[in-house]
Amino acid sequence: MTIPIEDRVAIQDLLARYCRGLDTQRRDEFLGTFWDDGVLHSSLAGGEFAGHERIAQWYDRVHSEPEFVPFHWGQHRPANVLFDKAGADEAVVWSQFELLTRSDRVPQISSYGEYRDVVTKRAGEWRFSRRVIHLMANAYGPVDS
Repeated sequence: MTIPIEDRVAIQDLLARYCRGLDTQRRDEFLGTFWDDGVLHSSLAGGEFAGHERIAQWYDRVHSEPEFVPFHWGQHRPANVLFDKAGADEAVVWSQFELLTRSDRVPQISSYGEYRDVVTKRAGEWRFSRRVIHLMANAYGPVDS
């Protein structure tokens, strides 16, 4: 099924709101990109986080612990968004990302990888049901295999 342009735009806005919420420390905006029963899977900071409370714990950890300081105020750049499967109220979305940070005031790409998402539409609104972050390169630590 082809996804209508209005839904494509709404889903791309969702991807952008996720990045803005994460990068500019807008916690409520970030959490609002997930359904209450949504799941975030990230090897960075610990694995799988199901539900708003656990996703909030991931967010708080990433924004407070010293090991994540290089990522604070970075800029995530999603790109190459593809809709692998689409229905009236669910889509499987694949995209790539780069994270720009700075070291000694010099900008750099500190990590990149893929997002593998399942987004669902409820009451006319698209949010993440599941987001998997597949980290392929990371200047500050481990990557996914």
